[in-house]
Amino acid sequence: MNFEFFAFLVFMSFVSFAVAFLAYGMVVRFMGKDGFLARMGQIILVPACIVIYDFITMAAPQSYRYIIGSIPLVLIAGIAIYFRFVKGENFADAKEQSPSEMAKLADEPKKFSKKSARIHEKRKNRGRE
Repeated sequence: MNFEFFAFLVFMSFVSFAVAFLAYGMVVRFMGKDGFLARMGQIILVPACIVIYDFITMAAPQSYRYIIGSIPLVLIAGIAIYFRFVKGENFADAKEQSPSEMAKLADEPKKFSKKSARIHEKRKNRGRE
């Protein structure tokens, strides 16, 4: 195998990942995370964007392939720089939270109706007697 071909395949894997990251971010931004439209966007639009952008990159003249392919990589670097310096995010000091800790933070106490609260209280008191 030719080394240049292998290097291009490795480069295209990074490009595909970058396009997937950007496409998923746009789907979540404009369609949300939940719902039918968001799910269909994640299932259909993200892979379609990857395939279409890979085709555009491969169909470009050989002298422009790396330039066209590097556009998503530059966009991700720009997003990271924006969040680091403009928004003030510090990626290195972020404490990693487990999924169960994140679920506890998002967990709201259950809200009961007055009737349900009375029944719950009676059952609780009945067990104590």
